[in-house]
Amino acid sequence: MQLPTHLITAVLIDKWTKKIGLPEPARLAVLAGACYLSHGILDKIATSTYHPPDPLDDNFWRIYHHNVLPTITWSVIGNYGSQHWFAMLFSALPDLDWVIRGYKRKYGPRFPGWDGPLLNEGLHTFLNRIPVINWLNRLPDMRFQRQGVLVELGLVALIFGAIKLLDRKK
Repeated sequence: MQLPTHLITAVLIDKWTKKIGLPEPARLAVLAGACYLSHGILDKIATSTYHPPDPLDDNFWRIYHHNVLPTITWSVIGNYGSQHWFAMLFSALPDLDWVIRGYKRKYGPRFPGWDGPLLNEGLHTFLNRIPVINWLNRLPDMRFQRQGVLVELGLVALIFGAIKLLDRKK
């Protein structure tokens, strides 16, 4: 999944954990764990979205990745970031691997013990042991199909709707 989907999911999880009434230290632990795990679950669904592993040289890819996704990302951050930054941080944490790999590729330093995507692969290895979640590996591969944007944008819309429902029930 793309960053805005992870971030808006984190907002939903944060709002939900506030509703269940846990003491704050326990809530923060549950929140961090749930947001981290949600990243892996969403990544499994990502095969059914428009998510080529490498940038494509076409206008559709450029418009979606340089206009649509950043607009949604900044909208989520602008509307929810100040209240839900902790949840957003943990929902994006597994992608720190990609930041470090990009830094290593560009500048060449070595991070001892961090030669691969540890946070991402470790998370997926763990989730693959859970049968219900492992089933998500069977979703159709639409990473190169443009209509896959509808899957992700539809999911984002559903999550926004769930957030609005939680807010209405206050």
